[in-house]
Amino acid sequence: MKILVIRFSSLGDIILMSPLFREIKKLFPEDEIDFLTSTSFAEVLANNPHISQIIPLDRKSGSDGFNEIINHCEKKDYGLVFDAHNSLRSRLLLFKTYGAFYGKKKNITSINKRSLKRNLLLTFRLNLFKKIVSQREAYLGLLENFARPCDLDDSTELFPSAKDKDCVRRLLEELNPVKKKMVALGPGASFEGKCWPKEKFLEIAGQLQEEGYLPVLIGGPDDKEPGWIFEHLVHKPPNLSGRLSFLEVAELLSHCELTISNDTALVHFSEAMKTPAVSIFGPTAAEFGYGPFLKQSRLVARELKCRPCSRNGKGGCLTRSNRECLGGLMVKTVWDEAMEALGRNG
Repeated sequence: MKILVIRFSSLGDIILMSPLFREIKKLFPEDEIDFLTSTSFAEVLANNPHISQIIPLDRKSGSDGFNEIINHCEKKDYGLVFDAHNSLRSRLLLFKTYGAFYGKKKNITSINKRSLKRNLLLTFRLNLFKKIVSQREAYLGLLENFARPCDLDDSTELFPSAKDKDCVRRLLEELNPVKKKMVALGPGASFEGKCWPKEKFLEIAGQLQEEGYLPVLIGGPDDKEPGWIFEHLVHKPPNLSGRLSFLEVAELLSHCELTISNDTALVHFSEAMKTPAVSIFGPTAAEFGYGPFLKQSRLVARELKCRPCSRNGKGGCLTRSNRECLGGLMVKTVWDEAMEALGRNG
């Protein structure tokens, strides 16, 4: 049998769904598992031993690219389909390929996005989440007809190649020749509304240097915060923002003691490589399922009546405080959590 898993975006979600492939393979060890995703994120799960083929969809290719994917699915004749996105695009693909949205002609399972509960929490601050279900668990919920949740392992994983590992090894020989303990800092985010003030990350970086750690600045090519912090520190730390591939970032994080980051994919990269993280939440909430999960990791957030107000940091602040959820979060609070995660709490 051939199995298809669909998830087009985003970066953090694709990392958080990595347990799904491992657990499907345990249930169907002899079967092929293909993964359909956006070209932009196809590299993230490269080298995953549980995936037979990664099928990239170039969103810029328009209807031609989409039709190619439909033709591919028809030829493969997948016996099981797990729609881990449940978006308009994925539903249209299933409709055009199989003539049904949900399982009328094929065994198709789509994720429950819990949209109503999320919308009620965001719009009316009405919290109907009886417990926090991580996004990892939500993805594994696609297997509820095949296995008990308690039998499934929801730990994430990534697989840097030998080339990725060699690249990072040579980089560290250059940037950290005395082999100081490293702490990764992720001061950027896809949306500015998620960002703890860069001035506070600057203070954290300086304190890490005073304690003998080597802070390492990480971010995407469009992140401005790492460069600003680099310019304002007297002792210049490594600034690798925009310089590494996804799996090179993962490999680098495996050499770090800790990651301190906004609520972004960097936290999920870190934990997938078994490096704990301090995740700073502002307008978002743990109820959405994106909090850290390792025992040493920490989620830092302020309890405010206006939180949460956004799924992803889009949009302006709903109060006159201008993101008091982040601006009012003290450096000492984050520092203390970081020291506890590092085992330095006394």
